[in-house]
Amino acid sequence: MKSRQPAVSPSRLHPALRAGSGLLLSALMLSACSSAPVRFYTLGAPAIATGALSPTTTSQPITGATPVIEVERARLPDYLDSQDIMVRDGHEIVRSGLGRWASRLSVGATDLITARLAQKWPDMFVTDQPQPDRPTWRLQLNISRLDVSRDGKSALNADWAIIPEDSRANILRNRTVIVTDGNTNGNANIAGVTENLLNELSNRIEASWPTGEVSTPAGHQHGRH
Repeated sequence: MKSRQPAVSPSRLHPALRAGSGLLLSALMLSACSSAPVRFYTLGAPAIATGALSPTTTSQPITGATPVIEVERARLPDYLDSQDIMVRDGHEIVRSGLGRWASRLSVGATDLITARLAQKWPDMFVTDQPQPDRPTWRLQLNISRLDVSRDGKSALNADWAIIPEDSRANILRNRTVIVTDGNTNGNANIAGVTENLLNELSNRIEASWPTGEVSTPAGHQHGRH
């Protein structure tokens, strides 16, 4: 005959459960307190208003004769186009555990380049929003490489097309390679190096624009309704 095991008294069981639960709760609270918060980063600090004007100018009228540049959303490699902050370590792409972009990288890059071009050409309407009518020019941008490396050697490869309103006119195509050295230790430095690469890209896009065409062609009225 099997001997019966003595029953555990509820009065003995409940204190043990309470003690175990208390220890587990304390461990969870300590873990939550010790974990660092996720930080979010933007491109362009301090913030840049798209189409920002000079300090002495409070408004800039947009008329039917104002040339319009529509900047389409930049294309990036799939592994980069997210909110994850990435750094290259040789063949390995390392994702930051506590750093995120405030928006997808393609959106942030497009916003920054649009703002920089708008600063360079205050007499034009530079926008990254789709327009109800055909713009004077469209800018299509493809960033095929944007590597911020742990060893401080960072690079950007890009090509772009400047598409005029007149479908009979030539589409102007350009490409560039940008290489830079900079401190990439930490998310703030990675954001700074990324911003510098994109700022230089906006400079090269500006330099490639058709000479004398950053204005409305003679006799042309860009209709806006």
